[in-house]
Amino acid sequence: MTTIGAYELTLDRVRELKEYGIKVKIRPCDSRDDKELIKEYSQPESIPPEKWVNVSFEISNIGEAMRIHEAANYLGMCGITFDSGGCSDHRDWELDWSFSYTGKEDEGWREARDEVEDLINQNYGKEG
Repeated sequence: MTTIGAYELTLDRVRELKEYGIKVKIRPCDSRDDKELIKEYSQPESIPPEKWVNVSFEISNIGEAMRIHEAANYLGMCGITFDSGGCSDHRDWELDWSFSYTGKEDEGWREARDEVEDLINQNYGKEG
């Protein structure tokens, strides 16, 4: 698989989550116009800046949060990493300069993602 193939696989997972019923918004990243970032991260193994997007998931229950987390873990097992974050009612995936494909799972990345997800879920329903 190539980096572009990994990017397309990631977008396939996003479409599957949307088909499951999770509200998804995909918008271009502001950073795709940042000339310094583009210069620094334009490598043959990177996704091109015109493909940099932010994927925002609106979460209505803990089950949806876990589906998103499982999708991210699957992608991580495939060797795909990207910046992510969120709070109890949404998650964000940054498919931008941070997107990477190695073909090998980064266990440290998975452990960190699991820890963050646990912290977010501890506060599920307490915000607002």
